[in-house]
Amino acid sequence: MVKKKRVNKKDKSEISKKPKIELAKTKEGLGIAGFTLGIMSIVMAGSLGIFLAIIGFVFCMIQQKKNPLKLAKIGIILNIVGFVLSVAMIIIIAFSSLAGNLPIA
Repeated sequence: MVKKKRVNKKDKSEISKKPKIELAKTKEGLGIAGFTLGIMSIVMAGSLGIFLAIIGFVFCMIQQKKNPLKLAKIGIILNIVGFVLSVAMIIIIAFSSLAGNLPIA
């Protein structure tokens, strides 16, 4: 006959306790996302850059209203620069394509 080992309540509670992994709950997510989108809007200047700059600007403004960060301030500047570069790139491409179709006098 096999004897069953009796398990104490203490042993069961120790077994059932698993280490809880908690992620850092910071309130900087929108600022970091806006900063990243600002960099991407400069790198991808053009039609995609305009959308990235607008979304990044909104993220940074929300972050500044909730919890002001230096990273979000820099993100606002980067998003404005990315938006201006994207608009300039689209204008240059539009005029260069128009100039290519015009006859030279």
